[in-house]
Amino acid sequence: MVLSVENLSKSFGENRVFHDISFSVNKGEIVCIRGKSGEGKTTLLRCLTSLETPDRGSIKINNVYLCREENKIIKYAQKSELQAIRQEIGLVFQSFNLFPHMSVMENLMEAPLFLKNDSYDNIKKRAEELLKGLELEGKENSYPFQLSGGQQQRVAIARACMLNPSVLCFDEPTSALDEETRGQISKIIRYLASEGIAIIIVTHDNAFADEIAHRIITMKDGKITIEEQ
Repeated sequence: MVLSVENLSKSFGENRVFHDISFSVNKGEIVCIRGKSGEGKTTLLRCLTSLETPDRGSIKINNVYLCREENKIIKYAQKSELQAIRQEIGLVFQSFNLFPHMSVMENLMEAPLFLKNDSYDNIKKRAEELLKGLELEGKENSYPFQLSGGQQQRVAIARACMLNPSVLCFDEPTSALDEETRGQISKIIRYLASEGIAIIIVTHDNAFADEIAHRIITMKDGKITIEEQ
């Protein structure tokens, strides 16, 4: 089990987004989270990736607590451990969030260079391998505005993979993509899962979820139901 969520709850003021939800994701498993707008899908992703703090419950990655509830207060892992735990879960944003003033290569190398978790040469080699694998050779010096939407998304996926995460989250990966590009993204996600990465996908695209998911989590009225595929 790569990711374990137990009794997680989140509210914004009087608005209860979700309450007491629990699920897990295994190595190499693709789990899609779907539901109507406003059901809390993206908020859940943001809690998993530490962009939002839940109100109750716990999140474990590789059997280590990212956060847990103690005396009705959410506490995160010790600072000395927290950075390493956070690196185990990546997020590909719906809008990609590439740095517009940086080239493709600079976008990929920025975080690992900042974290100083390897040598410059090894980081560059890793970036080159990912770009080749995602059919982006020759785009190393391009800027985001020079790329198509599908190319930007593949750069965003490569960037999220630079830290070798155990879990990779996608927020609406097929929105505004044509059929051919949608097929490319589906192929890439399956490849990442085959490499042992646990995949979590938030999507409104029911056909895509039915096609790619091993399990589907449906969010409705603050609760979840889980369906095996």
